[in-house]
Amino acid sequence: MHRLPPLLCTALAVLLGASTASTASAVPAERSAAELKAGVVRARAAALPPGGFGNGIFQVHLQQRQGFGIGGFTVLTGPDHPAGPGLNVLFGDGVPGTSFMTVRNLVRREDNVQSPYLTQPGEVSLDDRSPQVVRVGPTSSRVTWSVYTTEAAATVTQDIVVHGTTVADSSVEVTTGVDGETADTFQVQYLWDVANGRDDGPVVQQVPEGGGYRPFATPVTTEATFTGANSFAAADNDRDPAAPTTATGFTGAGPSRVTPTPTPPESVKYVCWPRAVGAPFGSYRTDPTVDVSTSASDCTRTGSGADSALLYLFPRMASGARVTASLFATPTTPYPTALSVAPVRVGGSPSLAATLTDTTAGRPVPGRTVTFAAGSRALCTAVTGADGVAACGGAAEGLAALLGYSATYAGGAIWAATSGRR
Repeated sequence: MHRLPPLLCTALAVLLGASTASTASAVPAERSAAELKAGVVRARAAALPPGGFGNGIFQVHLQQRQGFGIGGFTVLTGPDHPAGPGLNVLFGDGVPGTSFMTVRNLVRREDNVQSPYLTQPGEVSLDDRSPQVVRVGPTSSRVTWSVYTTEAAATVTQDIVVHGTTVADSSVEVTTGVDGETADTFQVQYLWDVANGRDDGPVVQQVPEGGGYRPFATPVTTEATFTGANSFAAADNDRDPAAPTTATGFTGAGPSRVTPTPTPPESVKYVCWPRAVGAPFGSYRTDPTVDVSTSASDCTRTGSGADSALLYLFPRMASGARVTASLFATPTTPYPTALSVAPVRVGGSPSLAATLTDTTAGRPVPGRTVTFAAGSRALCTAVTGADGVAACGGAAEGLAALLGYSATYAGGAIWAATSGRR
């Protein structure tokens, strides 16, 4: 059963239909992690201050409230992101809670968890370890905790830094270190609840050094364990109109363009969040039969639907060491496109048509809105089908276009704007 702090238990009890006088034991054991996830987000939303820190591409929202996982964070797109502002990069709509770290003392076998989700023996909440929000600035934050060792207290430090100013150089760095006079060794785990826009179960693909998200590559849709990977890209595949509309890169051992250099993890696991959130530290086993990202997904077998996450396990480290991972924008520039405009179908319907093509891959681009016009007069709009063709208009639009007409695609984060004329 999940052991939750009293403040959160009260909120969850209301949300889940229990008495406001309930304690942790009143949260029914059969409640799924997915239900707890929804309840936690709703309970926290009213208590969090608005706004975040970052740049025009990424905005980080940091949890600063005792009892809710101080230092937990989530990420949204910023005002200059090509997909538009306010879109989920990590789950939460700006409300932290489902992405967090765990720091294990390997000598004491004690797990210091940055979350109310305490499910295993030996877990303690970092909220009970003297948390201090040392700094929240325009582009960075620092949070510290004092944890027990076999000799004396040691300090855990989490630094989150938003680097860069453009799509090409922006990233969100998350660095964790332990400092103190101790011979104890430690290990860090990050659970990042990836999301892309409204899709809480994005697909992933491995990306080689120097590469980026590839919209026509076959993605991973089921649980998987990766070792030695350079980096990953996560992209929406459903729940957003015309997916994919946005993608995010996540470091493995690379890429080299990200600052600081990422710590090569022991493993990165693509997991079902509701299954992984309560698993023992470092021991979650991926199941390649579990669909975590398609419309057929039921990753807890209780109707929770697609809900994917990345689970990072870093190498053991001594006091004084650091581990770091980052997320970043991908592709750094949208893929170029072209519009081939068809002759007017006089007397036919639809009378106007154009084909949108990814010129790098030579493939039709589906699900994009194309606008047709004759001079300054807008005629109609249509969405490209699987063949990349957008078609609309009747006899009146065909007559208006007889002397020439144009088709325009406005572009987005994945594919660049283009236009064509006939």
